[in-house]
Amino acid sequence: MMLTKLQTPSCRVATNKSVRAHGAGCPCCAGRSRSVRVSAAAPSAPGAQKDGLVRLIDEDKVRTVHIAETMLPTRHGNFRLRGYKHSTDGGKTFAEPTAIICGKVEGCEEVVLRVHDACFTSEVLGSLKCDCAEQLQMSMEYIHANAPGIVIYLWQEGRGIGLANKIAAYKLQEQGLDTVDANRALGLPDDSREYTSVRNILAELGVKSVRLMTNNPRKINVLTALGVKVTGRVPCQIQAGNHNKGYLEAKTMRMDHMIDNSYWTLDEAPVAPAQAE
Repeated sequence: MMLTKLQTPSCRVATNKSVRAHGAGCPCCAGRSRSVRVSAAAPSAPGAQKDGLVRLIDEDKVRTVHIAETMLPTRHGNFRLRGYKHSTDGGKTFAEPTAIICGKVEGCEEVVLRVHDACFTSEVLGSLKCDCAEQLQMSMEYIHANAPGIVIYLWQEGRGIGLANKIAAYKLQEQGLDTVDANRALGLPDDSREYTSVRNILAELGVKSVRLMTNNPRKINVLTALGVKVTGRVPCQIQAGNHNKGYLEAKTMRMDHMIDNSYWTLDEAPVAPAQAE
């Protein structure tokens, strides 16, 4: 589908089969702020109570368009794979989020949802510096065993700073900085990910509420502020190894991630399965 498709609807949600003109009276448009604040600072970081603003996203320019769905057999089971195009600038540029779905989620409540951001270094190259690939595997296995569920996969590498900047941050981590201070030394935000596409995908699917599979309180807060009804949390904790212990510790101690400290202590047991709270 051509990018111009993103410029057609006045509503934030559309499909490739039906474009609906929505407005102030539309249930998915009404009662929302016309801009989204994307905050940069880690919750526990010095100065985090200040504005921490990275940018404003103009809601009038946010578009999420469903393109197609297929069935996908994987090592973790069979999933529905739905492709989207998402723009925050009225269609000038776009990303391609995907929804990996097990079971029928349409119209359901308390659907298990993992919002997962791309990590080329771990998911493609097998890097041991983080826990991203293991979290993706855990989340796909979990929703397959606890359907219905969704993994929404977003192209926001390095907490939104991009792959090249992430490599630069890794270089500084080799010199002793943690994941937060490395970003700041480069003049980059702690976390600049935005989740308007998640809200729109859930609306397009008719999902009424979710149990979010995450350790990250920022993700819960941002989605809730966007209007997503989060009714519970499913932990997604991975046991640390020699190369990612410091990373998990920094996420816990400096970014308020809800990770039990036993998971970044190397003499503990192997990975425990996720448990709903």
